[in-house]
Amino acid sequence: MLHQEIVTQHQLGKVRRFLARNPILNVLPLGDSYSLLLRVSKLFGAFKEADIVGVCSVYHGFSKPSVVLSTAATEIKKALLNAALEEVSDEFATLCTDDEVELFKEHASILTAESEYQMIANPPKNLKLDGNKAARVRREELKELDTFYCEHHSEAWTPLQFKVGPFYCVKENGRIVSAAGTHLKAPQIAHIGSIVTDETFRRRGFATACTSRLAEDLSSKGCMISLFVRTENKPAINMYERFGFERNRQIALMTCKKTVGI
Repeated sequence: MLHQEIVTQHQLGKVRRFLARNPILNVLPLGDSYSLLLRVSKLFGAFKEADIVGVCSVYHGFSKPSVVLSTAATEIKKALLNAALEEVSDEFATLCTDDEVELFKEHASILTAESEYQMIANPPKNLKLDGNKAARVRREELKELDTFYCEHHSEAWTPLQFKVGPFYCVKENGRIVSAAGTHLKAPQIAHIGSIVTDETFRRRGFATACTSRLAEDLSSKGCMISLFVRTENKPAINMYERFGFERNRQIALMTCKKTVGI
């Protein structure tokens, strides 16, 4: 079994085809293998003869690197993690399954852990919302969008995502008060997030309006849609279920500190 960084276009094509066999479970490394996110990611592949049998991606777009594994046998995941964590010097984040939690514990101490659902819509329901005020964020509004997300401490936002796919917002008195957007996109699937509404403007349907327009836009391009939501966030889960999202699996969102010497 050979484990190495993916550096050639030929290898990258094999990685994408492998991940696309299960785009839902592989949504994060699949998204990291495309477009602008690839510029700030490193991919590691496990090869059995000439075939890819597992992938790990290390995304450097946030303040802490994010390390995620593809579907693979446990021993393959373990070997990939050994290689990928050489890219990490201290703290990092991961979204992982229960069995992967134990693998990460071999290399790191767990600082924080939260439970999330992955929800999928394929396709989303087209809700007819009266007076939907959501509009696509324009390029010249990017600085304003960045300010909005920074002021509201949106952990999963980076301006790079604006170039990956559409963002929608609602404005009141000329300023953004609610927004939602595309985190990553592959031909088979788009992952959305950063669904945030200013506290003063909640319970007015603005998040629903933004998510509705965003889901309609991405679905029109032939993508199934994925998102993550904290398991205790019942209002958000109810909203997503209105759009036809269904719970696919439960995963752990963790921040970790790499063990010295690994």
